[in-house]
Amino acid sequence: MGCGKQLLDDMRFCPYCGRAMAEEDLERFEPARGEVVISVISPVRVTGREGTYALVLTEERLIFARIKDVAADKAKSELRQLGIFMPGSSGSDNVSRFYEMAPGQVLAESPDNQAVDVSDVLSVHLSYDGEGAGAYVARFRLEEGDLTVTVPYERYYRDLLIRMFEGRISW
Repeated sequence: MGCGKQLLDDMRFCPYCGRAMAEEDLERFEPARGEVVISVISPVRVTGREGTYALVLTEERLIFARIKDVAADKAKSELRQLGIFMPGSSGSDNVSRFYEMAPGQVLAESPDNQAVDVSDVLSVHLSYDGEGAGAYVARFRLEEGDLTVTVPYERYYRDLLIRMFEGRISW
């Protein structure tokens, strides 16, 4: 097709000229509308609450989704110690599913799940806790009081929080 090069039957695009093989067979991409999950931080501990959470971030809300702890994968742990970050590679249950869910579905998944509107966050204080493997401690100041969470010591997570709360975050 197109440039005439021989292609495999299951190829959707020609690697030589870039032409789509069968336009009618291609899925139509529809960008998400409304509030969408932009990132997930896991595992997260929330001061005053039992269990482990994933912090599901949208532009509008912080959603604390209860997750199960699972046995740590030694190979993934070693890669993380070397500084190789793999989203969703934490020692907790599969959090990558949250990327495929609408924020309302994340909230409805468990009665323990709760949300905080980003606009309700007055300020954030981020600090480092050097105990164990190290972690970031984020104290969210809300009108109703403070909410303190501990997140893994990953630069990616720190940078997410700094970008999300630019102008309202201190170190």
